[in-house]
Amino acid sequence: MTMTLTSTAASSALCRLRRFALTAVAATMAFAAPLLPQAALSQTATPAGLTTLADGRVVAPDIGRILSRGELVVAMNHANAYPFFYERDGEPMGSDVELMRDLAKELKVGIRFDRSPKTFDGVADLVAAGGADVGVSRLARTLARFQKVSFSNPYFKLNHALLINRVAFAKLAHEQPIEKVIRNFDGALGVMRASAWVEFARRNFPKARIVEFKSWKDVVEAVKRGEIVAGYRDEYETRLVLAKDPSLTLTLRTVTFDDAYSDLAVAVGIRDTALLAYINEFLAQRRTDISIAKLLAAAKAGN
Repeated sequence: MTMTLTSTAASSALCRLRRFALTAVAATMAFAAPLLPQAALSQTATPAGLTTLADGRVVAPDIGRILSRGELVVAMNHANAYPFFYERDGEPMGSDVELMRDLAKELKVGIRFDRSPKTFDGVADLVAAGGADVGVSRLARTLARFQKVSFSNPYFKLNHALLINRVAFAKLAHEQPIEKVIRNFDGALGVMRASAWVEFARRNFPKARIVEFKSWKDVVEAVKRGEIVAGYRDEYETRLVLAKDPSLTLTLRTVTFDDAYSDLAVAVGIRDTALLAYINEFLAQRRTDISIAKLLAAAKAGN
């Protein structure tokens, strides 16, 4: 059966259909409007993943945190390690300090050094906990630390070295070549507690008896007394012992490794990816002229 509508009926039906359609569309828009991203309605909206500062600048959230605060917070070991980081008349100084001041200058913010960490690992811990934006302290990159913080590209490399007690080493060697004794080192090896050297020693000297000391000074004194065969640290610190007191060369000696080195880097929060990229580019553009000879000369002049 075919149904035919008159023109009047058809017109009335069409009007009702249009009103229904308009009502349905309006109802749909009213329901959907709250679900639309508000930023999409504005031509000046902040791009996804970025943040807008009070002055209108659009930056990554981790960098925005520092810019909004107006201050770069730097974690640094409480102990002094001339010429890398130390205090003079209450003012932080040293090559690591100047590196961070230059970074803050590039960011156009102030700087504050938090020297509450008591150990090198403590510096990384403070950054990991969000208590500081970055961490320095002649800080070495280690696998253990990479589990909780990120590290920048290295800004300096220090070769590994041993500070050896000649008499204790001779007893251990039994006239074997020094290279063989070191390769199979199974004597007492001193390192600083809560430092990268604990990890390095366990990996590079698996047969050694690792003895942890509170400080490098304590390690050196134990080597002098022959309580341990050697102390393990970097070339700078081991050579500095003999540079400060040449008479010790009668009883002590150093051995430097060309195939093992400590990468010094800036610690950054694990989620601060934009800040890490910024620091890496900052380091790439920075010209450095550091050598062991210059460090030793500076250390002797400073003491």
